[in-house]
Amino acid sequence: MRDRVWHPVWKPIIAALVALLFLMGTVWAGQAPATSAEHEPKAGPVVRTFGAEGGYRTEVRSETRGTLGQEDRRQAALLAAQVFQHVDEARRALDADDAKLARREIDKGRGAIRAIRALLPRTSVHTRTTAPNGEVIYEDEREVQEDRVPMFEGMLHVQTMAPIVAAKRDAADVEGVQLVGTSLLSTQVMVDLGVVEAQLARAAKALEANKNAEASEALVAAQVRGVDFNYHKEDSPLAEARDAIWLAKRALEENNSAQARANLEIARQRLKIYREIMPEDRQKEVDQLLAEVGQLDGKLRQESSQAQPTSAAERTRQGNAVTQWWDRVNSWFRKRF
Repeated sequence: MRDRVWHPVWKPIIAALVALLFLMGTVWAGQAPATSAEHEPKAGPVVRTFGAEGGYRTEVRSETRGTLGQEDRRQAALLAAQVFQHVDEARRALDADDAKLARREIDKGRGAIRAIRALLPRTSVHTRTTAPNGEVIYEDEREVQEDRVPMFEGMLHVQTMAPIVAAKRDAADVEGVQLVGTSLLSTQVMVDLGVVEAQLARAAKALEANKNAEASEALVAAQVRGVDFNYHKEDSPLAEARDAIWLAKRALEENNSAQARANLEIARQRLKIYREIMPEDRQKEVDQLLAEVGQLDGKLRQESSQAQPTSAAERTRQGNAVTQWWDRVNSWFRKRF
């Protein structure tokens, strides 16, 4: 076996990654048990029905298999970083006219993605539409899996992202953004597995046809289009609030009001922190959202003392409201590249 020669840029990255994962493990270990409904075993399929009674009706039945615990999250984060390490090494190999090495790195990157997908839960979705007379006029069943996974959340050593940022800057996606080699940014980095997977497959096919330039273009596309990250020191509580709001939505879809309330409380705490660092005109927007979150929390609290279960229509209305909050919070991020 040929000894691996690491490019100098990756030596400090691996050390930083090990330190980062240790830090992440320490932080996670100190947290309370996960409040997300999506990290708990599912009681059964989730059924949503759309359409008026007596008219055309569409039923969507989904059931998720598998969970993503803290250790698996760490694995996914590590493997996502490995994917882009292999992408960068493949680009460097092509620059040196070493197509064989480039192909080996591409294959390793694709293998890392397969490993991530093996960790991620899968959801089977069955959709059926019936006419007023009960006739089934449309039916479909498929298995889906989340494509967007976090590479890192929280404090991220920016050197780890240096090759990706460089590729994005070359593509004019991050014009004016400067990163200091040893600085730390509070950030969230999301990897789009579908995009990266497609571009690595394109690069492999190009190499088979001896089209090195096309393969290099595909690798750059993986770095530019396959990663999305927000960063700003003021945005950390906002990102946490956004995630908690999304988890509350998922809990409502599963008719788990207690879990929804727990996540809404996290969202409120983070929004209050975010409010304190915002200018006065922006604080009014946060206050409005806090008031709306408080109203829903009050309704969910009342439900626990009611004898009758909450109707599916009311749950849908609540879920739609939470989805709007999530969209609103996303629009508040100050930096996006």
